[in-house]
Amino acid sequence: MAKEKLIIPGAQQTKSKLSKYQVQKQTKSVLVSIFRYVLLISVGYIILYPLFALIAYSIMSRTDLLDPSVVWISKTPSFNNFKNAWLGLDYLNGLSRTVIVGVVSAFIEVISCAVAAYGFARFKFKGNGFLFALVLFTAIVPVQVIAIPLYLNFRFFNLFGLTGLIGGIFGNPEFVFDLTNTPLTFYLPSLFGVGLRSGLFIFIYRQFFLGLPKELEEAAYIDGAGPLKTFLRVIIPSSGVVIVTVSIFSVIWHWNEYFLSVLYFNDNLPLSVSLTQINSRLSSLGVTFETQQGNMAAACLLFMLPMLIMYIFLQRKFIQSVDRVGIVG
Repeated sequence: MAKEKLIIPGAQQTKSKLSKYQVQKQTKSVLVSIFRYVLLISVGYIILYPLFALIAYSIMSRTDLLDPSVVWISKTPSFNNFKNAWLGLDYLNGLSRTVIVGVVSAFIEVISCAVAAYGFARFKFKGNGFLFALVLFTAIVPVQVIAIPLYLNFRFFNLFGLTGLIGGIFGNPEFVFDLTNTPLTFYLPSLFGVGLRSGLFIFIYRQFFLGLPKELEEAAYIDGAGPLKTFLRVIIPSSGVVIVTVSIFSVIWHWNEYFLSVLYFNDNLPLSVSLTQINSRLSSLGVTFETQQGNMAAACLLFMLPMLIMYIFLQRKFIQSVDRVGIVG
């Protein structure tokens, strides 16, 4: 005798509703994913468009640039633009000069700003808030406003009058040091926490240090460590994320610095200054070139190349550090 199939009233209808709900949920998920990818691709294209344009223009010959049908892909590619850009930038000398002046100054600034910010964050003293307000004020004031005092300070450098005093002992009371055209014009401000964007970096460090638990320092004090040892052995190892953030920002800003480099240096110019003079430098060298656009595009790529390589290796740590610093701050 065949078994009769048990049919529960409403079960088929419930199953149909569940199936319909799952289809709607999957459709919604697919649409959200499509929208997300379209948005990311669009934003990525907007950000990367200048880089793509530089690459395209850097390998175009004069014929390609005059041909309206050529937009991205060159019909007669030429790499002479890179050769001209290398000569016009005096690339190896300019690169070494940029590293000596800019990158070294950046790392000095990373250390000095950390020390200053730790003092503001952990030590209570009279005038703490007022002095920190002055630090923030230095981040607001454009460097162009104080360009003349800065230049005169380094052109006639006299540290608290001691230079003139020493010169007076040797019969020259008006003796002063001329620090222009030397890396000291960048080293000294970075060392004393008033370098390029130092106010902003002190603020970032301070916000991070305020978020660190005080129990770490109290435990170090109980073990007999002083403030300096606590800072070096406890705070610095716990601040890797903010150090990465400040280091990358400082290196990039020093690498791109143009105004102060023009102000302080007459020769042995960094790459940021040579980049703006590439066509005139090529003309002075007697180099014939087809297009200024191609030379400039190739020179920009050579200028950006070290920073792009740095970011490729540090991008994950940089994104994580920005995220952590933002949460703590």
